[in-house]
Amino acid sequence: MAINLRGAIRAINSAVLVGGSLSAMALSGAVFAADEDKLERIEEIEVLGIRQSLQKSMDIKRFSSSVVDAITSEDIGKFPDKNVAESLARIPGVAISRDFGEGQGVTIRGMEPSRNLTLVNGQAVGTSQWFVLADATRNFNYELLSPEMIGSVEVYKSAQADIDEGGLGGTVILNTRKPLDLDANTINLSVDAQYSDLSEETDPSFSGLYSWKNESETFGAMIAVSRQERTVRRETTELFTPAYFTQYDRDWDASTNPATPFNPPAGETEQGMVPWGVGSALFEQERERTGVDINLQWAPTDAFTTGLHYFNSEMEADNTNSNLIGIPFRGVFGPNNVSEGTVENGVITELAVDGGDPAGWANHVAFDNIYRDGSTMETEILDLEFDFQGDSYAISAQVGTTSGKGVNNDFFTEFFAYSQDPRVNFDFYNPGGDAPSIDYSRSPWLSNPTDQMALTGVFDQTNKTDDTEDYAQVDVNFDVALGPVNELKFGAKARSRSFEQERYKSEMMNGAPGTESLGWAGDFAAGSFTVDHDETSMGSTTVFLPNEGAMRDAFFGLSTCTSGSTTLCRTKYSIERASSYEIDEDINSVYAMAKFEGNRFRGNVGLRYVETDTTSSGWDLANDKAISADGSYDNVLPSLNFVYDLTDDLLLRFAAGKSISRPAPFALSYAVNLTPETSSGTAGNPALEPEEATQFEFGAEWYLSDASLLSATMFKKDIEGYIYTTTKSGTINGTYINALTTFENGDNAGLEGVELSAQYSFDNGFGLGANYTYTNQTEGDVAFPMLSEDVFNATAYYEGNNFTARLNYSYRSEFFKTLQENGELLGDEQVQWDAQISYAITDNITLRAELLNITDETIDDIYRAGNGQEVTGTQIYNGRRFFVGASFKF
Repeated sequence: MAINLRGAIRAINSAVLVGGSLSAMALSGAVFAADEDKLERIEEIEVLGIRQSLQKSMDIKRFSSSVVDAITSEDIGKFPDKNVAESLARIPGVAISRDFGEGQGVTIRGMEPSRNLTLVNGQAVGTSQWFVLADATRNFNYELLSPEMIGSVEVYKSAQADIDEGGLGGTVILNTRKPLDLDANTINLSVDAQYSDLSEETDPSFSGLYSWKNESETFGAMIAVSRQERTVRRETTELFTPAYFTQYDRDWDASTNPATPFNPPAGETEQGMVPWGVGSALFEQERERTGVDINLQWAPTDAFTTGLHYFNSEMEADNTNSNLIGIPFRGVFGPNNVSEGTVENGVITELAVDGGDPAGWANHVAFDNIYRDGSTMETEILDLEFDFQGDSYAISAQVGTTSGKGVNNDFFTEFFAYSQDPRVNFDFYNPGGDAPSIDYSRSPWLSNPTDQMALTGVFDQTNKTDDTEDYAQVDVNFDVALGPVNELKFGAKARSRSFEQERYKSEMMNGAPGTESLGWAGDFAAGSFTVDHDETSMGSTTVFLPNEGAMRDAFFGLSTCTSGSTTLCRTKYSIERASSYEIDEDINSVYAMAKFEGNRFRGNVGLRYVETDTTSSGWDLANDKAISADGSYDNVLPSLNFVYDLTDDLLLRFAAGKSISRPAPFALSYAVNLTPETSSGTAGNPALEPEEATQFEFGAEWYLSDASLLSATMFKKDIEGYIYTTTKSGTINGTYINALTTFENGDNAGLEGVELSAQYSFDNGFGLGANYTYTNQTEGDVAFPMLSEDVFNATAYYEGNNFTARLNYSYRSEFFKTLQENGELLGDEQVQWDAQISYAITDNITLRAELLNITDETIDDIYRAGNGQEVTGTQIYNGRRFFVGASFKF
């Protein structure tokens, strides 16, 4: 049943914000009630430093009935890392992605970010992206979140009936601070300067928090603000259409046999692997992130509390991507004049590509420049809650709305060199398959061109995304005495979620290879720039710097195309039907849960029922008309969490339950997102069904002291309807796409693994912590994306009266990314070292410093052919980052 909540929610929240009516707060809203024993234990701890933070996190884990790990702030404004995802990487079973040098997505127990759920104070948070090529998922982008606004993070790995469904690997709950929990007139300020050794820029950041409450502690208000600037530079050796196979023939002559490049005479060929393109890419971005978090609380009586929470974070993300692409593979765009090369162990290790072939027609050197000025992403939460505590019962209610909005601008320009031009030559190298590169020494004009390249491809597009959820929830608790059952909890929730994407585009038409098209490269050159590639295999590359303004003027100066236009023209701005879609979901759920406790045991058992109705709307390209499809499914999700205390310090833990993961919005759409310039794209599938997992956990935890423990947990997941991606070639809307990724429900899949964790705090201020997770896929024809068999984290710290220091190490082994038409794409193993130090000048002033990626690691891909042959693929280099700053508290 469709439920439209937005009007009511806006009316209630507007009454509170505009009219200041605290009585309106009593209409609805609440957060999940936490276990009383856990709260009592947490309240005993004063969080002042590393050791106390670890103790508080351990208490959350120890006294929870479910399988939970936690991170707590050392103090207000002192979260362990400058990025929340980086802190999550210290938790057993968690690995993160850092494609742009900063933690973005969280993988839990082998389940990629889109299969996990992130909640803020127990409720959904709208998602958004600044990157036009990022397909919409349910994954929260942690780049948006200032850690100063977070008090603690809980990661639920087992199912629990009163927590929203949707996290197949786990559920991350971000908890913000509340004013009645803080001292009156609490002030915290933090200033930082960040230096990136790759961009060689220093950028400022600031955060501040003020919390007030009246003398009777019945009303409180808190506001936290943050501002961060960051200059991003990323150098990449980029391989296109990885693991593409060709029959390479040393003696094949395009001039005499241009029609059959893959069928030379028998005995005249050698099997070889070569990418169709190798790029020297430079990504530059200016980020400005602004956040605000406002919390109001009113507790007129001991029994009644109400609160209003507003959160907003926006990131402006202007960026430019430049990519000089050499195309050594003659079979994609046509035959080039390829000289004799070298093949070793099935890999083409050396190949000279020359212009001037009279039979050739392919452009074999491309220079792409993409300007994304004005790109932004924003997340907003407006939430109203109340709690009422009776003599033997409690009622909580909550109503709210959240949205994520993204605007991605994309002015794309592409210069092409014509294959018949004898001045355009390069050499491709890939010794041992480990170091792909292209040497442009035989094309010295690249830094100062005239007419060797022409501007043959230009388009301007805007992509707008909107992810909105409205929710209303009520929970009721009853204290009972039914044998070991001491509490019954019931709840109901209604959610209405909508994902929408609209793309608008204007494109240059009738450009042609070998002609001037919109102009020669020399007409737009404004100097040159160099990509050093000190840490990738490409080697230093210098190329001319195009004048963006001149290209915009030339493009927008073109006349508008009309029917039958044969000369250069520009299409009108119009909606890209193929890439525009809307997904609507109405989700209704109810649950019942019983908490129990006896002699040395405790836990909870529950049942959650959820019904989901979906509508996927898009465009039927074949018949040129709007199209939509409805879907409906329901899930019964039981859960059991059981803890047995063998001794006061040693406990056993068992959990069993079911969880689901809904398809990502784009995956469920009719849309296609194409990138013709790289012959790649993705296509949705409205027929997808949700994934459902039956999962089990069994663990033991030995608490050696207040901040020391040893633990081990075994886990197993059996997944029905696992959604996998496959990449193949195809023609979409008249455009041939060499690497088109699509989504399908597969058969059953499964994984199992073990988490080991150790933490010890010495009496002299030193401490050590380490965790290791082994995850193995046990069933399924397609590998799980982002699943690393081995994930290891270690931390060493020292904490004295004024000085603290921490050294962190993280490792994840090789992991699968996606299937390719002739093989598979893998992520290579990743290592990162980070260090932090701080010094308290006074009780109120602390200086600190932090160094990320100490050993200057790159992020590499591996392409594995069907026969097991491997070559190094794309290599991303983000460099090191160094922070210095100070915090002030009053």
